[in-house]
Amino acid sequence: MKHRHVLAAAAVALCTATLPAAAQQTINLTIASSHPATIPWVNVMQTHVVPESNKRLEAMGSKYRINWREAYGGQLYKANATLTSVGEGIADVGWVFHNLEGAKMPLNQVAVYAPGVFADPKAVCEVFNELIETVPALKAEWEKNNVIYLGGSCADTYMMWTKFPLRTFEDLKGKKISAPGVLGAWMRGTGATAVDGSLTSYYTDIQTGVSEGTVSIATGIFPQRVYEVAPYITDVNLGSTYFGAMAVNKDTFAKLPPEVQKVLRDLGREYSLKVSEMVNSRHEAAMKQMVDVGAKQNPPVSVVKWSEAERLKWFNAMPNIAQEWVKTNEAKGLPAGAVLKAYMDAARKRGAKPARDWDK
Repeated sequence: MKHRHVLAAAAVALCTATLPAAAQQTINLTIASSHPATIPWVNVMQTHVVPESNKRLEAMGSKYRINWREAYGGQLYKANATLTSVGEGIADVGWVFHNLEGAKMPLNQVAVYAPGVFADPKAVCEVFNELIETVPALKAEWEKNNVIYLGGSCADTYMMWTKFPLRTFEDLKGKKISAPGVLGAWMRGTGATAVDGSLTSYYTDIQTGVSEGTVSIATGIFPQRVYEVAPYITDVNLGSTYFGAMAVNKDTFAKLPPEVQKVLRDLGREYSLKVSEMVNSRHEAAMKQMVDVGAKQNPPVSVVKWSEAERLKWFNAMPNIAQEWVKTNEAKGLPAGAVLKAYMDAARKRGAKPARDWDK
């Protein structure tokens, strides 16, 4: 199961056993992802974590240096195998798409089942970086899969791209809307029908009539040019979600020298901050570019921002999907209610004004 990790550990042991005590010692680590390095939550691993690690070790006066093997864009594992690949040591450090791991990590899905709490990905990531350390059940879901959470990745706020003008909440009634996986639950109570899909299928699905629009994020929609077939952009601000994290194989981490462990933990928290900054920057750029590029198409790309009252109609029409999630997981003996309360309390402490009090 851990063949890749065993080889890496042996290489580290060989280096440390054969070099003089005062000599620089090299630790070989593989860092990988299912997504390409053009994506913010992978880009920051490549452009910040990798180069900064050895700078930090040198500044500390450490004798250790990391020799990174970088394998992004699915070279070692795909999106459906991120958790097992890091857990089994196929990668020592990697991006884990935990939103696809609902069966193995049900409690870490809490932000998806409580939408509209934050619009800012930085705030979401800060909350979960804190909760992973203060709510044992959340941390345990990572570690029982043989990985250690280093820092979360969060998306820009979810919006709507449609073939039809979406001026009011009532305009959703009877429409077919593409939504990935669990996000389909956000369509409940709207009168719309959720159609399962992903960023790679939205364009064709909307073009061929499988759906009439999608709930998604600007940073994902722009590269896929979905605005060409769904030119009506509606800023409904359904909120940012926590959907993945940079993590390290637990066995690998245990064998690392304390100063290397500290550097990786520090860089993990910085990773979250830098991913959030990049997501925010790319969100604004993507919105502008979609309007600019789509100005000459027919109909041209347009953006409408809903009023707060219109936005709240959506949230108030939904069943309390968070409480349904709590009931389902508590029936399995999991402390979902406590996790939901911890999330909502942490959000309110930071001044968030949730669209709905999902914990009440």
